[in-house]
Amino acid sequence: MKSTLYTLFKMVRPANIVIAIITLLIGYGLLEHYPPIYVLLLQILGFASALGFANIHNDIIDKKSDKLNRPERPLVTGKVTIKSAKKAWIALAILAILCGLGDTIIQCVKFMNVVKDWEHAAAFGIEGAIILTFPLWFFVLLIALLTAYNRRIKHTPLVKNITVAFLCTTPLLYAVQHYFNFANYESPVNETWAIIPAIPLTFLITTAREIYKDLQDETGDLKVGIKTFPLIAGAKAARVLAGIIIGITWLLLPVPVFFMEEAYNNNYPPLFLIITGITLTPCFIYTLIKAWRHKYHLAQNVLKVAMVIGLLALFISKYAAN
Repeated sequence: MKSTLYTLFKMVRPANIVIAIITLLIGYGLLEHYPPIYVLLLQILGFASALGFANIHNDIIDKKSDKLNRPERPLVTGKVTIKSAKKAWIALAILAILCGLGDTIIQCVKFMNVVKDWEHAAAFGIEGAIILTFPLWFFVLLIALLTAYNRRIKHTPLVKNITVAFLCTTPLLYAVQHYFNFANYESPVNETWAIIPAIPLTFLITTAREIYKDLQDETGDLKVGIKTFPLIAGAKAARVLAGIIIGITWLLLPVPVFFMEEAYNNNYPPLFLIITGITLTPCFIYTLIKAWRHKYHLAQNVLKVAMVIGLLALFISKYAAN
């Protein structure tokens, strides 16, 4: 029993969950919006459960290709049965939705404490109800999108990569939603400008990383008939595309420092460019070198680290300027 639980824990990809949690926390930090600890823990549990569901569900569907691409995975080696894995992903999906329901109830109670009047609350109408129940339908839609990805979307070249990149931005989008629900009451200064650069940074780096992941899995995907961009356009074209995306990301790094003030009346301090110049530039160069040497596992892992570094650079530079 203990062995099965430990193996299931590894199947949820704890490292990816940690990255999602860091992304959520940095999102709130950039917004200077700090939910109560119990709310934050509920949201963290919701994202962890949703990601755990997605990874276990994906492993069940990918068992055939994993025999070639990931022969060490628990379902392939028999350390965990399909039956146990199914029970786990069902439980995690339900838990994620329950976390969304819990956050919805908390937001509704908090809203009523603010307006203190049922008639005033009713005046917000359907739009207000949708906004306040956002956490519930967010996690319902997140589970639905993750299911659709595992079953259908991941078989569509590039669309699958873009979908994963979007999913990696959802902790930031969730933080924005929570901020806006109560911003007028709790935060007199609009801090949404600070999170704007984090979204494309996360999206672009994840897109490139997913292309390298497809390159890593190319042999197994070909044998089981999974269509990916490298298999359709060729490995060289895929490496070039991933390299272009990395290059665009690098070229966009000055934007938060020099070009946000006109639209948002705020810029990041030059410290952001100093931090990213010292850290992200060598990360990107190392990634490109490893990719051209077909070391795709190293390339995608470095990009995971680069994404976290980029988000931390935004956070550190914003607070250093205060």
